[in-house]
Amino acid sequence: MTRPMRQSDIDDVGELLNESYAWLGEREQLSSRQIEFLISERGSTETIQRESQVQQYIVADDGVHLTGVVSVSGDQITKLYVRPSMFGRGIGRELYEAAESIIAAGGHTQVRLWAFSSAIPFYERMGLRSVGQKQSTGPMAGLMSTLMEKPLGECKIFCVNGYSVY
Repeated sequence: MTRPMRQSDIDDVGELLNESYAWLGEREQLSSRQIEFLISERGSTETIQRESQVQQYIVADDGVHLTGVVSVSGDQITKLYVRPSMFGRGIGRELYEAAESIIAAGGHTQVRLWAFSSAIPFYERMGLRSVGQKQSTGPMAGLMSTLMEKPLGECKIFCVNGYSVY
């Protein structure tokens, strides 16, 4: 089940992000410094609190624990993470679809996001396509990210409620 993040969820979102960043660090072969940056800066309750003032956060939960989180700013998905122990249960798809709905409701004509290499196959299944790359600087220097986009309102195969069905 997805729902808007509540103030009381912020600590749990931080925990979920930090677990995801540790998993991502291994998967993307990040340095310990990069992993520490993600955990201490990107996954901090202060960052989540600050971002939630200007971004829309949606969480997934199983009735007991948070299982995933997505955040949206304008036409961009700024993060989408599923607890690694919950992969393969459709949570990522549910969060992605919630984010896409928010973006469409905001009057935007496309979804954009920056993806780590390990996430590209998932986003391709969601209908996004790679349109560019950038090399990170600062604490994440050396990491390559891929810009992915998907036009909204354009279903080339078959549409159900605005979503492409393959």
